[in-house]
Amino acid sequence: MALQNDLTSGSVRSQILRFAFPLIFSNLFQALYNAVDMIFVGQYTGPAGLSAVSVSGPIMNIMIMTVSGLSVGVTVVIANHWGSGHAERVKRSANTAIALYLIAAALVTAAGVLLTPQILRLVQTPEAAFSQAVSYLRTIFAGVVFLFGYNLIGAFQRGFGDSRSSMMFVMVAAGVNVLLDYVFIAHLHWAAFGAAFATVLSQALSFVMGVCYFRIKKHIITFNPLEIRIHRDELGQLLRLGLPSAGQQLLLQVSLTTLSGIANSFGLAASAGYGVGVKIDSFALLPSDAINLSVSSFTSQNIGAGKPERATQGLREALRLDLLVAAAVCALVFFFGGPISSIFNSDPEVVGMAAAYLRISCFSYFAYALCHPMIGFLRGTGNALYTLCMVVFSQYLIRIPTAFLCTKWWGFPGIAVALMLGPIFSSFMYAQFILRGRWKRSSTVRAQTGRS
Repeated sequence: MALQNDLTSGSVRSQILRFAFPLIFSNLFQALYNAVDMIFVGQYTGPAGLSAVSVSGPIMNIMIMTVSGLSVGVTVVIANHWGSGHAERVKRSANTAIALYLIAAALVTAAGVLLTPQILRLVQTPEAAFSQAVSYLRTIFAGVVFLFGYNLIGAFQRGFGDSRSSMMFVMVAAGVNVLLDYVFIAHLHWAAFGAAFATVLSQALSFVMGVCYFRIKKHIITFNPLEIRIHRDELGQLLRLGLPSAGQQLLLQVSLTTLSGIANSFGLAASAGYGVGVKIDSFALLPSDAINLSVSSFTSQNIGAGKPERATQGLREALRLDLLVAAAVCALVFFFGGPISSIFNSDPEVVGMAAAYLRISCFSYFAYALCHPMIGFLRGTGNALYTLCMVVFSQYLIRIPTAFLCTKWWGFPGIAVALMLGPIFSSFMYAQFILRGRWKRSSTVRAQTGRS
């Protein structure tokens, strides 16, 4: 049977650390897909190609983070059933999730391929980069089934407390992506299309490796086509826990895409510089994202096992860890943001724009270090709907309106100021919700603590 970890016993701190470290590396290599595309396209095609990939990045993130949000619901359900000892419900939930993801992938592919030009116009893609952006984004949409597939496999594994197996799949696929980028862009001169094609092939490899792993290990989840169907009772629970998380990520990424549109309005150099800055931010926040997922799985298993006190202890340990990491990463980006930006593009104007953005945005890492563990805890306790409400308030009533004001006052760097306000507001609201014990009112917590 495939690797599983019991997160309901043993040292809380070591459990969080052992679970988080593989996730950090998994997220790192997954993030490398678009980053490596940006590096190769930026070095071999210039600012227009770099802008095409960077403009497509936030749009891709809408897909990636939305399906990741839905995957959180899958992880919570699997972990809760596994912690409760309900193996048959684990299998039914998994087969329902596979069917749901296949339907979603088909819909996203059809809509994305058809509407790519309209989407790029909506985010004010610079004209010089438009044709390459269309080629890049349409190719990504065409292969979205593999993107969805390997995210689902990772969700299953996290539910069983296994964060190492998916790390190996993503590492291999990321290495293949670098090799294919070199061949398609540097030698075949396929520009942005070559970068997208390399990404799709690499994601397909990661997905196939994951399915083979489950089959070879004779896991309870078999990916048997004859067993894949929607079970209504499990679908209801998956959607109840997954849709709020998916909605949260969708609204968050739409917000970031709106900010990308504001950055694009400052011209080609600002568009490329913002894309580079956001990409560096995404790398800097990888440890915090991993801790978020770790807390979610840790909390789910412990709530399923009827151990809410252990779940809250995990949250406290995660907050301490995340703040220490944020301090180190903030210092690195503040002092070396310019040289790091030059890895993506050597154009002095692009590097200057990225560095100006990063000198401000790096301080937001502390707010995320508070916010992310609390989000993971609330999702794990079945309170994902509350996190969705907070995104609406923090992004659409605070961050976006502030971005328009800040850019009028301070120009391009004002975007970074606005970016910080969202996690600051959310952290305060999440802390109030948790400290007052309102998280205990969810049906998931009541069912398990009542059972125990």
